[in-house]
Amino acid sequence: MENGPIKLSFEFLESVSPDELWARFFINPAIALMEWYKKFPFPMDIECERIISKHINDNGQLQIELSWRPDTFPHSIRLLKTIQREVVVEYSAVAVAFLLVTVIANCTITEVTLRGEKADYFLNGRELMLEVSGTENSKTAKTRHKEKGVQLQSNPYGKGGYVVVCCFSNRIAHFSFHPPL
Repeated sequence: MENGPIKLSFEFLESVSPDELWARFFINPAIALMEWYKKFPFPMDIECERIISKHINDNGQLQIELSWRPDTFPHSIRLLKTIQREVVVEYSAVAVAFLLVTVIANCTITEVTLRGEKADYFLNGRELMLEVSGTENSKTAKTRHKEKGVQLQSNPYGKGGYVVVCCFSNRIAHFSFHPPL
């Protein structure tokens, strides 16, 4: 494991499949939410299961610091008065998940899935899938992560993949790989 938290910038996402994905759709809500918590950079402890990376310690822990440039989304707090908070939380989780799967798991985000396909995104040219969820309720995060793993493994394609559940109130995320059943 490398020393210290991994520093991840939301601006990096704008270079991830720029011709196919519109990452800013998720970056702006993430910035608004993290600025509401008044944390910059925004630290998160990531609890990893079945993830292989030089960044993860022997206990399956990873620390990250999320940052952004002030000019990336000025006046971001207005978004919280425009969009329902639960939607902002969910979109923020997608931004964090995109960073984790691209930087830590070295995957490529291919495309969004259709509703009902038991995951949110295809990865690596439809080889894997990604399921994401966000919450501010620390009491339900671990249970939700387990449920999302079961959900991903029931996808109609028989594919494995990653699950990311972010709990922003206590700055913890659960990041796991689930092989196909």
